[in-house]
Amino acid sequence: MALSGMLYWAIGIAAIQAVYCQGNFIKVECDPENQGVYSQQAVLNCKVVSIKKDFQIIKMIWCKVEADKCVGKTMLTFENGKWSAEDARFSSGALEWNEKELSVSLLVQKTQVSDQGSYRFMISTDTGYEKGNTYLRVTAPYSVPVISSVPGINIEDSMPVTLTCNASGGYPPGQIHWFDQLDSNWTKSSALSTIPTQDGRFNLSSVFTTTASSSMALYKCVVVNDKMDKQRAEYQLAIGPGKQEGTKNVKAITAVFVVVGVLAFGILILYIHRRRSRGQCEKSVEDEEDGKALNNS
Repeated sequence: MALSGMLYWAIGIAAIQAVYCQGNFIKVECDPENQGVYSQQAVLNCKVVSIKKDFQIIKMIWCKVEADKCVGKTMLTFENGKWSAEDARFSSGALEWNEKELSVSLLVQKTQVSDQGSYRFMISTDTGYEKGNTYLRVTAPYSVPVISSVPGINIEDSMPVTLTCNASGGYPPGQIHWFDQLDSNWTKSSALSTIPTQDGRFNLSSVFTTTASSSMALYKCVVVNDKMDKQRAEYQLAIGPGKQEGTKNVKAITAVFVVVGVLAFGILILYIHRRRSRGQCEKSVEDEEDGKALNNS
């Protein structure tokens, strides 16, 4: 009996030590993935759960990891009651206690494309050590696309026209689709160039050649990213001789009429003013003559 009792005791102690060594007195739970937008603030969230209420924090660390190691100047450390960061863009949100749970967050200011990747949160307490991983996915919206054509004016029916659609500053790499006014898809007839920029974002340029037709003069380009968010632009071919010049002439003629109208109105006001001034002068002369007549009488 004594031997069996000692055996049970030894097994119990071994189990407790195994649990402690595995860090199971605390558990770290992190959001699997967090979304960040280029140049804005990103937030990464983790939660520490303990079997002991009011556990004591010895040290906490946030960092970006590659090949299971912290990389770059992304380390944020909590020790002796305060946080210290290698990069001022990285800071901690307020620690939020809820009985046996502690919510922690990593704040990334002015998020860059290079910030995308896996992050690790590590904590050491008086009840054990544990860590958790999360992922930051960065996106950047593309600019509103701009369409141009060659030639741009004096386009005639059956003439070949090259349309170019440009969009800039997006991430990850996107696509540009082409449609006509009947929403027929012409993307397979286009050529897309994806141009990386120094900050990790991309500029897109798509070229599409078509045959001009006055009955099919409206074309659309649509920029699509990996989330199927869309930016679109429309372009009307200037089919017909001097179409744009005609538009400019209409504006010029309108401007001339406005100027003439303003001058005519000014002349009318000046004429009325002079008439009133002349009438007042004549009245003054009459009043003066009447006064002299009264005095003579």
